[in-house]
Amino acid sequence: MLLFALCILGLPRLVPDPFPPGTSGEEVEVTVPPGTSASGFARLLREKGIVTEEADLLAWMVRMGIDRSLRAGIYRLHPGSPWEVAKEIRETRPRGFQRALIPGADWVDLTRGVSEDVWRDALSDPSLFPQPLRPLLPPKPEERLAFLLPDTYGVPEGSEGIPNLVRAASLAWWNRLGAAVQRGNWSRDTLLQRGILASLVEREVRSDEERPRVAAVFLNRLTRGMPLQSCATVVYAWKLRGEKRSTLSYRDLEIRSPFNTYRHRGLPPGPVGIPGLESWRAALEPAREEALFFFLGKDGKHVFSRTYQEHLRAQNALARKDAPSQGASRHTEPTAAMGQKSAPHLQEGDPNDP
Repeated sequence: MLLFALCILGLPRLVPDPFPPGTSGEEVEVTVPPGTSASGFARLLREKGIVTEEADLLAWMVRMGIDRSLRAGIYRLHPGSPWEVAKEIRETRPRGFQRALIPGADWVDLTRGVSEDVWRDALSDPSLFPQPLRPLLPPKPEERLAFLLPDTYGVPEGSEGIPNLVRAASLAWWNRLGAAVQRGNWSRDTLLQRGILASLVEREVRSDEERPRVAAVFLNRLTRGMPLQSCATVVYAWKLRGEKRSTLSYRDLEIRSPFNTYRHRGLPPGPVGIPGLESWRAALEPAREEALFFFLGKDGKHVFSRTYQEHLRAQNALARKDAPSQGASRHTEPTAAMGQKSAPHLQEGDPNDP
C-alpha cells in the first residue's frame, strides 16, 4: 500500500480531473512553430490558458503516444483538463501553412505586405533566436536578417507569422552554421562583417562552386584597401530609394549612398540581402585565392585574374569572341535571373580607385 502511494505521489495525475477548467470555454487558436518539442507544446498551451497543469498534459501526451508525432501548424483547442486537451490534440489535424524566405531577399522585399514595425519588433526580440546565437547578434534589426536561413517554413501568412518565422529560420541557421561559427571563434562584429560579405556573394554569384572564390576576392580587395565595386550594393542603394535598376549605367554608379561600394571603400553598412547557406559557408571559409578581379564569362562561369592587366586581357579576349553583344550595357543587375557581371572588372584606369 505504501509503495502504491509513493508511485501515485511521484507521478503526474493520469486520471481525469473531475473539475476540468474552462470546459465550456471557446476554442483558442494556437500556432505551433516547426521544431516545437512536446514539452514546449505543453508549455505553450499552459501560457494560452488551455490547461493549468503543464506536466500533467505532457504525461497524457506521452501516454497517448502523441509526444513524438506532433505536427507544426495552427491548432484550435478547447480549454479543459490535461487528458481532455491531450485527446483533442490527438484527434485534431492542424491547419498547415508555408512561407518562403528567398535567398537574396532584402529588407524592401520582406516589408512589402508586412509593416517594417512588425519585422523590427520580431528581429529585435532576442528570445526568438537560439540562445548560443544571442550574444553574437548585431544591434540593428535589419542586420539580423543575415542570420535567417532561406527555406520554406511552416508559419502563418501575414504579420502574425513573422515572430514564428524568425524563430524557425534563425534556429535553422544555427543548426546548419553554428558549428562553423563556434569553430571560428567569431566576435559579434567580425561575424556581422562576414554576414555582409555573404550577402554580397549571394547577389553576385550563381554557382555554389564559385562562391568561396568570390568571397576570397572581396576579402583580398578589403585587405588591400581597394573598393569592392559590387554592383549588388548599387542596385540595393537604388532600391532603397524606391527605384529598380535592371541595368546600371556609369551615372547610376554615382548614387550617394553608404551602400555604394564604388564611392565608399570597405563593406557596406549592412547586408544587401539574406545570404543562402553556401554563401555563408563561403564567407566563413573562403577559398585560398590570390585573384583581385573577376567577371562573368559567356559560359556562365566567372573568370578570375590576379592583376588588372591580366583581367583586361581576359575581357578583351572574350569581347573579340562575342563582339555583337558588346553594344549593350556592361552592367547588369546581379541576380540569378540575369546574366550578372561582377563589379571589380568594371573600373578603368587606376585599378585601386574607380
